[in-house]
Amino acid sequence: MKKFTTLFLASIFVASGLFAQKTPVMGVVDVERVLNDYTAFQAAVEKVRGAVAPVEEEMQKMQADLQNIVTQGRELETRANNPAASDEARAEAQAQVNQLQQRLQQGQAELQQFRQQAQQLAQRGQQEELAPLQEKAVEAVEMVATDKGIDIVLAKNSVIFAADSLEITDAVIAILNAAE
Repeated sequence: MKKFTTLFLASIFVASGLFAQKTPVMGVVDVERVLNDYTAFQAAVEKVRGAVAPVEEEMQKMQADLQNIVTQGRELETRANNPAASDEARAEAQAQVNQLQQRLQQGQAELQQFRQQAQQLAQRGQQEELAPLQEKAVEAVEMVATDKGIDIVLAKNSVIFAADSLEITDAVIAILNAAE
């Protein structure tokens, strides 16, 4: 009987503890829309793109030049392998192919350096320009959640379904753009 009483009392304590817990209030936010509609973030994105654009344009020119070298090389290889051509003409074409191969290798190395530079510029822009604004967006989400008594906020794209009443995206965007 003593075991039964102890078990019964323990069950009552556990049950009362479960009923005493507050059900968490949830909200959802469309992160992509917040960042797209956050004017300071979009200005920073354009600034980062502007910093990287000249390097990308130069890379495109370099790629076009490399493609021209490849095309010229194929034509010269055809001449170098032409059995109807004289030995002297084939040797000259082969020498030009060798020169083009060296130019191609040098151009590819330069292109790789430009790619690394573009990547570094983009990473620096992400760290210096975009990351602080992303942190402000998270702070705005926290502010709206606290104001509305929300305990958990999920990204809308990771939720299968959420009622419209749980959406806080517009309030977050309003806070971010009002701070400018």
